Amino acid sequence: MNSDPIPFPREYVIPEDFHQNIRTRFLNFFRYTVGDKARNSIIMLMGAIKMNKHDEDQQYRVEQESNFHYLFGVDFLNCYGIIDVDNGKAIVFVPQYDSNYKMWNVVLNNDEIKQKFKLDEVLYNDDIESWLSNRKPSLIYYFYGIDDYSHHSLPIPEQPFLQNYDSDYDELYYILTESRVRKTPQEQDIMRYICKISSEAHELVIKNIRKGNKEYQMEALYQYHTFINHGCRFTPYECICASGTNGSVLHYEENSKTIKEKELILNDMGGKFYGYCSDITVTFPSDGRFTQKQAIIYNAVLDAQRQVHKSLKVGVNWGDMQLLAERTITKHLFNAGLIKGSMEDLIKNNICRLFFTHGLGHMLGLRTHDVGGYNKGTPPKLPELSQLQFRRDLDVGMVFTNEPGIYFIEFILQEAYKDPNKMKYLNKERIEEFMHVGGVRLEDDILLTANGPEILNDVPRSIKQVEACWRGEDWRQIND
Repeated sequence: MNSDPIPFPREYVIPEDFHQNIRTRFLNFFRYTVGDKARNSIIMLMGAIKMNKHDEDQQYRVEQESNFHYLFGVDFLNCYGIIDVDNGKAIVFVPQYDSNYKMWNVVLNNDEIKQKFKLDEVLYNDDIESWLSNRKPSLIYYFYGIDDYSHHSLPIPEQPFLQNYDSDYDELYYILTESRVRKTPQEQDIMRYICKISSEAHELVIKNIRKGNKEYQMEALYQYHTFINHGCRFTPYECICASGTNGSVLHYEENSKTIKEKELILNDMGGKFYGYCSDITVTFPSDGRFTQKQAIIYNAVLDAQRQVHKSLKVGVNWGDMQLLAERTITKHLFNAGLIKGSMEDLIKNNICRLFFTHGLGHMLGLRTHDVGGYNKGTPPKLPELSQLQFRRDLDVGMVFTNEPGIYFIEFILQEAYKDPNKMKYLNKERIEEFMHVGGVRLEDDILLTANGPEILNDVPRSIKQVEACWRGEDWRQIND
């Protein structure tokens, strides 16, 4: 057993004025958007609620709802938050627990909560009615809307006394969502941090995992690094550690297979710090060297990713980037003999999408698939680009992923072989030679700045870099 002591953690220190700055920026946008209607109004949000484990006397570990975290920073459950639009004050209402609960759990008093989260006032949930009666708001704004990705909506406060006040269920969803689309400089620094430590964890896995290891050992090693060194208790999504043909399953989460020789490993894993997410994917060979066929597919995906990256700037439409990635992948599949026909016909008939089966990327922030993709006033989802998570024009402060991929998905290809309109473009015998590759995905987290795109992660990308990393060498010295 290693006798070296566990290293001290290297946590990022959140600025004390972080949420105050968020609220100021948000309120300026809110007042500007709503206008005179905002006078004498309040904004009311409901935090995440406790969830019991079935019929047990235990609860699931529930993370704070992201909008509540964004505006207040409070991580306690069963809370309500109010922002007074006139004066900008932030008031949080918390549960009042009895002495038996306090014996078993850490409970801060209201003054401690106020100081910890830099709030203007902290009261109990039972005080909401009297607070409203004294404040007499002309209008209460609630956060209500259908999420672009899940098609679900959040619960809203339902206390009977709220019916005594005029309410608005339309404005807040658009304004708060749009505020989160462009990250503040302080948010950007947190995202640089979580992407950095997540990259370190990916590199650690590449250097230490070999044939004979289990897929779950990659997940464990990754989470060990981000948790023990940086306090990242949560991951933003279940780790995807896929070897061999498991790489063709886009969200493979079983992580139970034994890694075999000459297999590709697709690891899609992210970290989460102070609510902010990274989402990084690497692909590498179990033996440390790409086979010829693995290299053909890997280089195709890498070229698509690089072509997109070179084209990123303010004003570029993300839908155009999807089409650029598809054209690039189509060219490589054609050159590899996997598909046939004219480039015009291949692109017109979307043959690439039999292999590149998802959208190019998504917004990233307090959620893995962050909000704002199809917010009010943005380009709508098109049937011919239904796989896209957003189709906005890019702007400064946006954080999003660039993640092209190629997958050999058995059931999709088998269905295509039965369709004469698709089969005429497919070289079935050649495709069968590549089925063992499984899948390749390369995912970068991008911050768009006024000077262009900034890749927030730092992982090996070229074949030479990946192979050098596997050998434990300094892959950053390789510039290709």
